[in-house]
Amino acid sequence: MPTSRLCQTVRITACISLRKSSFSTVSSSDSQVCLPSSTRSPSSLAHLEDASYCYIRFLPSFQLLCGTGSATLLPISVPNALSDDGWNYGTLPTLLGTPPQEVNLTINLSGDLFAAFSYDCVLCAGNSFFDASLSTTFQPSNTPWPNSDATMSGIEVNDTVSFGGLLNLPNEKFALMESMSPSFGLSLFNGHFGVMMSPVNTTEQSQHILSQLLQSNQLLNPVVGMRFDPKNPKMTIGALDPADYEGEINWVEMETPVNSWDFPNVFKLDGIKGYNGSFLPWGNNLSASVNSLFFAVAVPNTWQYMVEDGFTGPLETISYNPDVGVISYQCNETTPYVALTATINGVDYRMDSPNNLLRPTGESRVGFCNVGITNRTQPVNIPDVDLGLPFLRSVYLAYRFPTANCPGYYGFAFPSGANRTQAEISQTPTSTPAQSAQCLSLTKPTSTPTATVVTTRQKLMSKQNYDVYMNPQANQMPLVGVDELPKAVWNTTDLNGQ
Repeated sequence: MPTSRLCQTVRITACISLRKSSFSTVSSSDSQVCLPSSTRSPSSLAHLEDASYCYIRFLPSFQLLCGTGSATLLPISVPNALSDDGWNYGTLPTLLGTPPQEVNLTINLSGDLFAAFSYDCVLCAGNSFFDASLSTTFQPSNTPWPNSDATMSGIEVNDTVSFGGLLNLPNEKFALMESMSPSFGLSLFNGHFGVMMSPVNTTEQSQHILSQLLQSNQLLNPVVGMRFDPKNPKMTIGALDPADYEGEINWVEMETPVNSWDFPNVFKLDGIKGYNGSFLPWGNNLSASVNSLFFAVAVPNTWQYMVEDGFTGPLETISYNPDVGVISYQCNETTPYVALTATINGVDYRMDSPNNLLRPTGESRVGFCNVGITNRTQPVNIPDVDLGLPFLRSVYLAYRFPTANCPGYYGFAFPSGANRTQAEISQTPTSTPAQSAQCLSLTKPTSTPTATVVTTRQKLMSKQNYDVYMNPQANQMPLVGVDELPKAVWNTTDLNGQ
């Protein structure tokens, strides 16, 4: 398995990048911790397959056509609000083993590692680990994970991997983590699903789980659609759901990375705008990345944003920490608005302020709320701007992953149901990628399929419900594994000797 590096900026940014192929650093401020790494409830889901087998459960608005190949819709779990000192990231329900165990893997848009935390993983964080002893198809390789060290270690294994029970890869290789440093407790839960595919290494591309699904003719298109907003978080694998977004999808080709770059998923950014609609003086034609493991937006210089009323908008009081470049707004009397817009290929994408750029809870002083805009790490390496969760929770993101004759692309649109004006939605991109006809003519699905999966946890749930100890008012609950316990029959006559 190729190599990668895991990095975290603690306290202020809590940012991680997991990649197989090259060195990766973090976006901004405060101390950094870096290490090498390659780094159970049933969920609502929908599956798009051939027209003879289509249905949907819990998500009736997902209107898709069936066709050759398939697509799966899965819910993403995200917090309602971003915080400086809590769990902020999205997890995807993934089925591992036989019978399937649902493990909610942490989503990373800038890494490609596929890994799960073992059931007995030491100091690993989360609530749904993989128990290899319960899988009849589990195959340990006895090969250590190549980047194992004192901070994170594991082994390479093979087992069935499934999304929704309908996109299936038997005997798929992945990393099973056995120990982890507690410093990553708020950064990785349960495991790691690296969506990003190497833009240049064709061998690594072919080994990626998405490529494996495409090569086995299970995907309708080489594309993934994602929403990280708390209103309707989801991921579609193999197709884009037209009900998930509004406006034209703005496709931009990803740049060819070099080893000195912080992240491999880099694209061109026209610039960042403030309250008055003007670009901040960080230059134009910037480089940018999207980062699902970073709960802020990292820019070249927060001071230039803070000192200009035209960029911040009218504010009574602003607090600034020069050591780490963190801005705080007074929020004990009114709720201030944080104005920040990313312009990509001529289209303005406004980032939502409540619960995103403005933090209702965190490490700010009394009466103030931290703002999710921080400085890039110095010296600044590409990308110039790191668009973390405040951006991702404000847009619809499509990822057309690279294939033999096509590079990788990001597509941006406005999430349906968001507070966006018609003027915003009707914007059109400045340019169209050169290979659009060849690479971006995606097949549109046409019907509403569905699937059912019985997980290992469901199999272990008792058929009978039981009272909750010391809480007689609580509803009865099933128990895990109780049906497998040996039964004892008490004969009071024998006990009394009569």
